[in-house]
Amino acid sequence: MKKIGLFLFMAAIIMLAACNNETEKKNTNTTELIPIAVDVKLNPKKINPGEEVTLHAIVTQGEEAVEDADEVQFEIAQKGSEESEFLDGKHTSDGEYTAVKTFEQDGTYFVTAHVTARSMHTMPKVEVVIGNPSITEGPADEPTEDGDHHGSEHHHGSGDVSIDFPLETEYPVGKSSTLHVSFEESGAPLTDAIVRFEVWKEGAEKHEFIDASETENGVYQSDYTFAETGNYNIQVHIEKGEIHEHLEKKTNVK
Repeated sequence: MKKIGLFLFMAAIIMLAACNNETEKKNTNTTELIPIAVDVKLNPKKINPGEEVTLHAIVTQGEEAVEDADEVQFEIAQKGSEESEFLDGKHTSDGEYTAVKTFEQDGTYFVTAHVTARSMHTMPKVEVVIGNPSITEGPADEPTEDGDHHGSEHHHGSGDVSIDFPLETEYPVGKSSTLHVSFEESGAPLTDAIVRFEVWKEGAEKHEFIDASETENGVYQSDYTFAETGNYNIQVHIEKGEIHEHLEKKTNVK
């Protein structure tokens, strides 16, 4: 009887040790989410009107070159103007995406690279001087004496805001699901923002807007129940001061 009890005791110790080893392996295999980084460059650096310029966006995640970006677009706007031009970036190699642009006149321009990759979105912005711009050229959205702003009401493409929107590829119908998103500004959590999720089924005219709550610094979430099966679009909107950004993704409900 004592031998049986000793055998069971030893078996329990062996099983407990195995479970601990398995837990340690799982913890070791857990990887931290590394944000994507985008380096925007122009070639040549000294640019004159009428010259062809290559815009470069080099996308990395840690030490890895990102070769599978979902979308890379270059937004070009002249300082003091409300109009923007968008050019699609084409993948070349080693995480590099390029587009060609010819600036027709002297001026100061902003080039913003809108990059969506691996469930993250970032939009770094650089200032570019073409030729010899006038020293009287005023900045976009410059405040007036009465506190109003020239230009558009919302500042789109702030350059320092990154969005991490890990939307699931599939959600259950009729059950509560959690939508969450996180924002950073200049590498720090973007807090106290107004965040909403816009949800609509493909082909439907009705769009639902769900307010999100900040659960921790820079992280916002909301619960939502999909009433029907099908393909859905979900767009997250963020507003804070002059920041007004959005990112749209697709999912399926079964």
